[in-house]
Amino acid sequence: MLRLMETAAFRALQPYCEGDEITVGTAIHVEHRAASGIGARIKAEAVLEAFDGRFYTLRVTARDDAQEIGRGTIGRAVVSIGKFVEKMKGQ
Repeated sequence: MLRLMETAAFRALQPYCEGDEITVGTAIHVEHRAASGIGARIKAEAVLEAFDGRFYTLRVTARDDAQEIGRGTIGRAVVSIGKFVEKMKGQ
């Protein structure tokens, strides 16, 4: 469920990234609301709730065919892949 929520948050922000930018996770606050059966199809959705500079908060939900199984927020930050790689080379 968390992987699906993280993927939904990443994909929701990707169209707004420029050049070599991506977003990376900074925080996860999620509640499990219900169980799903083995083999159930799970769908996650992320909606932008707030942003501050390069930091974003997304409201996330996960559902199976019958009910909501989880909800919460995920924080993400925009980073430049090139700058990140250069920073790592200097360590």
